Amino acid sequence: MSDLRWYVKKAARGGVALGAWGSGVVRAERMVSPGPRVRALTYHRFGREEKEPFCVAPEEFELQMAWLASEGLAVSQEDVIEFVRGRRALPDGAVLVTIDDGCISTLEIALPIMQKHRIPGVAFISTDLVGAGYLGLPERYMTWDEIRSCAKAGMTIGSHSHAHKSLGQMSIGDARAQIRKSKEILERELGQSVKSFAYPFGTHGDFSDETDRALREAGFDIAFNSQHGAIRPAPGREDALVSLPRVKVEGGEALWMFRLLALGAMDPWRVVDRNLWRLQRVRKEISTSEAAAE
Repeated sequence: MSDLRWYVKKAARGGVALGAWGSGVVRAERMVSPGPRVRALTYHRFGREEKEPFCVAPEEFELQMAWLASEGLAVSQEDVIEFVRGRRALPDGAVLVTIDDGCISTLEIALPIMQKHRIPGVAFISTDLVGAGYLGLPERYMTWDEIRSCAKAGMTIGSHSHAHKSLGQMSIGDARAQIRKSKEILERELGQSVKSFAYPFGTHGDFSDETDRALREAGFDIAFNSQHGAIRPAPGREDALVSLPRVKVEGGEALWMFRLLALGAMDPWRVVDRNLWRLQRVRKEISTSEAAAE
């Protein structure tokens, strides 16, 4: 990311968070629509990549997980499912930690920190990229043995589709095939049920009512997009579990920013998600078969 884009993005995120919190927008929303809210936080990679929002430094992640532990805010995937169904009470401001893509830093950096602070979490895996090496990233994707190590250590494993491609930009038949194939492979390799799904990219054009329906038909209990916002209880509505919003955590941000976004100060960013999604960062769609052909 260029220096200019980096600083503009950081200024925009910080401005939204401070503005929403300082102006009372967050408190006003809670008054208008009272009741508990939880949020799913999105991570991707961990390490020291300069001016790379998708990579969070280990020391930043350590501080974030320590704060969640001290505040008692970290919850599990099953907690969120039961919360949306109206069967479980969770503290207002609770968060679910999720990590996309299945890169090796999930196992080598994130997992030990999460274990140290007893933080549950979900790793979303694109099955076609398992064991695929680097594919243009500064770190490689995990192998099946490494993903199994994450699962054995207590991390929940979910699907990130088969190939890391936009389901909303393909035919519904192809989207169904991607959804079902990923679930079948994950369950076969892990020997356990896979209940959750995270849309690749997850912007406004990457999912639809049809893809949401396909996820429910495939047997997923819960699915996430990348639209910012809070998760609320919706008893009796199984469709409310698909699609749920998530809040992106970026590298290079102070602990105060993390605390604000975890408490809802980045929820207003959904205006950008809904109206300026075509201008968001160019995404890379890739599968192992395409990489072999290059």
